[in-house]
Amino acid sequence: MTRARLVRRAVGCVIAAAVVGGAAWFFGMDAPHAAGLGAVVFALGAVLSLLGDQADVMWPVPSPQPRPGARRDVVQLGWSLGARGGRVTPEAVRRLRGLAAEVLDRHGVQLDDPASAGRVADLLGDDTAAMLRKGTAAAPRPRDFAASLSRLEALAQSGRPTADAPTSPLTVHTSGAE
Repeated sequence: MTRARLVRRAVGCVIAAAVVGGAAWFFGMDAPHAAGLGAVVFALGAVLSLLGDQADVMWPVPSPQPRPGARRDVVQLGWSLGARGGRVTPEAVRRLRGLAAEVLDRHGVQLDDPASAGRVADLLGDDTAAMLRKGTAAAPRPRDFAASLSRLEALAQSGRPTADAPTSPLTVHTSGAE
């Protein structure tokens, strides 16, 4: 608040207090009580004039947390599939890795366990296992990514990947179990 605005408000409060005190004295109130009433009007006016400039006291509304499978989640996943150079982004590979860890965990196999690396390769195939190995900076082509996703889907639905699982990016189907 600027100094001039503060002075204007103080002068306005003094004038209002003098008018109320003078009117009270004029209508029969004794001088000390009229002066006290004027002081109360001044204090009330000063406090109320300052309240208008205060910020609203409200709790900030938290931003909505993304839910898995929500529209934004699907859009982000779609955009993460296409990167420069025709390769899939590391974000998509990271999500595929999380999905693979979940599916393999249902079969009692740990994706990051070196002792079960052979079992992971048997279940997912050598290419997919190499792409999902921790520490690799693999950037697969969309067709290889779709084939890996198809193998994971087949493994999740039937327990073992089938030989006729779709490998084209255009024929990848979702399980529908939401």
